[in-house]
Amino acid sequence: MNVEIEHVQLELIKEIQNNICSLRVQSNQLCFALKSGLLFLIDLDVPSDVSRCQVPLISSGNSVEKLITMWMSPNGKLLLLKTNFARYYLCNVDIIRQQQQKQQKQQKQDALDGIHTLKKLGKKGSDVKFVEWFENDRFLCGDASGQVLDVEINDKHGKQRSDAEVHVVCQSNKPIDGIFWNSTTEKIIIVSGNKIMLWDNVKSLRHLREPSEIEQFEHLPRDNGNRFTSFQETETFSWVTKPGVVFGKLGGNQNILNNAKVLLTVELPESTHDIKDIILTEFHIVLLRGATILIINQLNNAVVFEESIWTQKSEKMIGLTADYSQNPPTFWCFSSSNIYEIILHDEAKAVWRLMCEQREYDRALQLKGLTGWERENIYYKKGLHLLKDQSEPLKAAESLGEADCVSVGSVALQFMQPPGDIEPLQIYLTSKLNKLDSKNQMQRILLSSWVVWNYMRQLNEIEEEINGERHLDDVKHLNDQKHLLGTQLHVFLKSHLDCLDKKTVYQIISKQNRDQDLLYFGKLVKDYEFVLSHWIRQANWFEALNVLLTMQDPESAYTYASVLLVNAPEETIHVWMKMTNLNPVELIPSLLTYFTSYQRQARKNKRNYALVYLNWCVDEHEYEDPILYNTALYMLITDNDEDNEHHGLRVIEFLDSHRDKYDSNFVLRLSIKFHKVRVSIYLYTQLKLYKDAVDLALSRQMIDAAKQVVETSELDSNVKLKKSLWREIAKAMLYRDNGNQDIKHTVRCIISESHELLEIKDLLPLLDEFTTIANLKDELIRSLEKHGQSMSRISTQIQQSLRMKKDIAVEIETFKERYRTLEPGISCSSCEKLLQTRKFLVFPCGHCFHTDCLIKAILNSNDYNFKSLIVNFQRRLAKDRNSVKPQELELIITRKCCLCSDININTIDDYINIDENEAAKWEI
Repeated sequence: MNVEIEHVQLELIKEIQNNICSLRVQSNQLCFALKSGLLFLIDLDVPSDVSRCQVPLISSGNSVEKLITMWMSPNGKLLLLKTNFARYYLCNVDIIRQQQQKQQKQQKQDALDGIHTLKKLGKKGSDVKFVEWFENDRFLCGDASGQVLDVEINDKHGKQRSDAEVHVVCQSNKPIDGIFWNSTTEKIIIVSGNKIMLWDNVKSLRHLREPSEIEQFEHLPRDNGNRFTSFQETETFSWVTKPGVVFGKLGGNQNILNNAKVLLTVELPESTHDIKDIILTEFHIVLLRGATILIINQLNNAVVFEESIWTQKSEKMIGLTADYSQNPPTFWCFSSSNIYEIILHDEAKAVWRLMCEQREYDRALQLKGLTGWERENIYYKKGLHLLKDQSEPLKAAESLGEADCVSVGSVALQFMQPPGDIEPLQIYLTSKLNKLDSKNQMQRILLSSWVVWNYMRQLNEIEEEINGERHLDDVKHLNDQKHLLGTQLHVFLKSHLDCLDKKTVYQIISKQNRDQDLLYFGKLVKDYEFVLSHWIRQANWFEALNVLLTMQDPESAYTYASVLLVNAPEETIHVWMKMTNLNPVELIPSLLTYFTSYQRQARKNKRNYALVYLNWCVDEHEYEDPILYNTALYMLITDNDEDNEHHGLRVIEFLDSHRDKYDSNFVLRLSIKFHKVRVSIYLYTQLKLYKDAVDLALSRQMIDAAKQVVETSELDSNVKLKKSLWREIAKAMLYRDNGNQDIKHTVRCIISESHELLEIKDLLPLLDEFTTIANLKDELIRSLEKHGQSMSRISTQIQQSLRMKKDIAVEIETFKERYRTLEPGISCSSCEKLLQTRKFLVFPCGHCFHTDCLIKAILNSNDYNFKSLIVNFQRRLAKDRNSVKPQELELIITRKCCLCSDININTIDDYINIDENEAAKWEI
């Protein structure tokens, strides 16, 4: 510990020289008083701002009133002043400071308002020697007559009285040297003469009964200053007696005074001066002896500091004071001319080792200002002490866990020594683990794995005890312990996931066959694959499906699809339906496996859930994979339902709803193999194998089905095939029931249902030789009548054709005499030159061309057939002029007009040549 005594610079205050009578510091407010009644107030936060106030003292003849001492309230706002005339003044510090901001004239008047005389305290004739402020407006004071007085400054409404109320608390036969009242512990200590008295459980200060404890010490022969002091925060007190300084603490309920320590005078350095004042720090006693400052350690009575303050001959050391409201507290010393501050640096460092030697480890840990290394050493020493005593191994583990000054292994070995209880080791390892940061990941993994292993050992030991215990109460208690330990394990796993190695923990727990703990860890690390496989091994399909739904992992669904579907089909497909990223094609093998199992079982009142899932896939999501439809059809076709007719209709409905999405050939082979005739007929029809469809239907005596095939609309364009198929159906109808049916009715039905595609003449070859004409008479007559009507219609059509022929011949002759009148000056429709200049042709449409212009236009067209006729004529003309006739060319070129016929229409796709100069003229 380092101690400094710093002089307070007050040279600017001239009146101070050898005139200070008292100094008090509270709440960082410093006030010192001069004998002349002049008060100086300094706010230590703003030390340059000094307020002063003159107390209105009186003078009587040669006697002059002087200030002797003063006391300050804990908040630093009130001053109790004592003069040599046994007069007491109460000074309000706030009013004094306000006065400094007013004019000097007003200041004197206001000063009287801020200072009040405590008349009632003066009337008691009290010579106050000690004041104990325990509230800001209330204090206890002890006087030379042995009275302890309770002084209340404010009334019950908190307003300051014109004069304080004074009540006698107790009366002693000796002067009161000190008072210490602690409202928290409800204890009060009063020092009077050679006695120190303690009252316990004090509810009221009005009247004190007989003290709880009394101790006597030889008192000092003369009153040479303050003999008593206390420190409220630490609940400590000290009293100067002739043998030495008695000091103790209010803590505890019994023998407080008897257990007090004594610092003997002989333990102090030799001096001719008596102790003039005493104050307490948290761990030391500060003494003023003459002009020497002594600081003594409370733990071992050792003098840790001694220094004399240089003083002038006329200067007199007066006393000490302390401001315990600050953190750390401040300590002061003053003489008649100077003020000094006593500064203690690192007070805790001077006592922590001593506390450890005295085994006051908890108190040492409460010290402020310790370094991390020092705190760790305290924890280490405390842990070793507790471990050696073997009385509190758990607390020892907690303490050692806070110490990083030794290796983990060395401490852990001590816990593993017989009896080798695992619980303290667990606490220690967990504490060390929690203190490691993420940079030491390898150490964290090792420690966490060690802790998990220890949990396994603890659980095993408890289970062994349970197995060997016979009393039910003890078994219940052990089970409770096991449950608590399992909960602690789970909490540890959850809170230390970041430092647990998954493979190591799996190995540790699985070796101990603790499936529930293993499962809990798997859930924590979200190793759903492991959890899923565990539930499947346990045949717990419900939990397995819940995990699968949480995972939403397609690969896991594919892996365990078969076992889940076989054992819990309905629940499994519901989970699959909720998995958005599942490809049903991958589930086909599992679906088929389930279907095989389904077929082997008694299926009464059971559903084929594989088919339910496939129907959901194709109906709700409309998957395009043909294998889904093929599989669904396979299950539909191969499922031997009792109601075969209804079952076939279900298959046909499916086929019709999902046309072109399945393999028709594959389904056809299945239907044939499993004798699903209606399905086969439907597929033959879809494949346009109408003859096969009709043959199959007729082979199974399903004439109605055969008729449905023939009535397919696509057969309307193939009358020959349709008639052939109807002939087969008719043959089957005629020979149904071995020919015992009504032939007449049958024939009529065949002709009617075929919409008279078959006639009686088509049916005659199909009848046997035993069929009589009488059975066919009506149909034959109807057929002949129909034939006669047909012949009449044909005759009428022939007559109409002959008339049309004659009309056409007349029109041709009339057309030869047709002519067209041309206007004078008409031009060629091709070259736009005068038409009459050359040989020309006029078409009925009104277009006129020069003959050569017409030939040229035809040759430039894309009508290659027309062009070839002209080219062929020109070649023959070039070879032999006599082989051709001029009329032949006219017959060729007059076939059609090259402007309003297809010759010109076909030029719409030809490329158009645009004259850029001409196009530029049209720009706007």
